[in-house]
Amino acid sequence: MIEVELTVIAPVPRAQIESARLRIASLDRFAREPLLGARLTLRRDGGPRARPPYVADADVRFNGRVLAAHAAGRTAAEAADAVAEALLRQVRRIVGADVALRNEPRAIRAALDTLAPENGPSPARRKPPEQRAIVRRRPYVDWPQSTLEAIDDLLGEEAQFHLFRHVRTGEDTVVHWRDDRRLGLLFPPGSPLADEDDVVVPKESRYSEPLPFAAIRAEMDMVNHRFVYFVDAADVRGKVLYLRQDGDYGLVEPPL
Repeated sequence: MIEVELTVIAPVPRAQIESARLRIASLDRFAREPLLGARLTLRRDGGPRARPPYVADADVRFNGRVLAAHAAGRTAAEAADAVAEALLRQVRRIVGADVALRNEPRAIRAALDTLAPENGPSPARRKPPEQRAIVRRRPYVDWPQSTLEAIDDLLGEEAQFHLFRHVRTGEDTVVHWRDDRRLGLLFPPGSPLADEDDVVVPKESRYSEPLPFAAIRAEMDMVNHRFVYFVDAADVRGKVLYLRQDGDYGLVEPPL
């Protein structure tokens, strides 16, 4: 097991602390190369009603690099589990694709050929459109990113799309897996991001102007797209509406 430098910011139950420490210490069972110098910080975030209330931050040295992750959970042990999974995803990306070479689009392009999902997302549970609730969430990242940095996060999240604010233009933008197993970049009409074609297939939004959310939902009710990227007329911010596995709609909105 890996030696873990543990920091606990009270109050965290003692039993959960040990469970969380063991989860990080056992990471070396899942990696083919040595993991060294793990550090784990546990804390309760906010007051008693904070949801999820526990937060874990961890980092570890692997192959000459420092990998770090942050996650929250209903318990400290659950937060540590999420952090461990995030660190393992980073290890797999380094070993299998060397995605960290962000200044080498050719290397990333070659790696994506092996990382593209063989199949699309699992079929969503069937629900009549009028019964679909709206589940709102924010992106995991709330700072500007380049296209290649967004790709890196997309792979780490093992998701179908990733909404982010582009560092070049400040626009709310999406990288996503296309049906042809290539990566696409979606952005507002007229954006200079149309020249971002080293690794992704750039394409402006199908909508020529901001639209009310009700119009986007009505389209999803009728057509059942995997997801729709649009600019919301209410706040002129780019958002994504998608069909969740439980049959409801997920709405990803930019950070406030």
